[in-house]
Amino acid sequence: MRRAQELLRHRIPNGDLNEIFDQALDLLVRDLEKKKFAATDRPRRDGPATSVASRHIPAAVKRAVWQRDQGRCTFVSHNGAHCCERGELEFDHIRPHADGGDASVGNVRLLCRRHNQYESQRFFGLWQAEGEWDSAQR
Repeated sequence: MRRAQELLRHRIPNGDLNEIFDQALDLLVRDLEKKKFAATDRPRRDGPATSVASRHIPAAVKRAVWQRDQGRCTFVSHNGAHCCERGELEFDHIRPHADGGDASVGNVRLLCRRHNQYESQRFFGLWQAEGEWDSAQR
């Protein structure tokens, strides 16, 4: 904290720790959003198309999905209840990659970890300890 106070003396002359902490958190959130959701003020032009066999989700798709889904889980239960989770978000292929689903904006959504695992189990079934699929869960 002392080092941050010293480095920020020109912008925060009184060394106010609350202001320094606010600026540090802003930078941390911006950095995490950039890494996880490809958030940027100046996106690059689209690069070469991603191979259908690739699991990679292009940055432009991540940005578009993040914006469309408003940074929250999009899961809706059978009774119409919406998940409101904003943490532990993951990109999910609506039609799974293993079933030929592509990494397009129309086939990718945000789900929290719990609902991503739930959707995976609904599609693929539960893996048993013996290493066999439990088809009753499908």
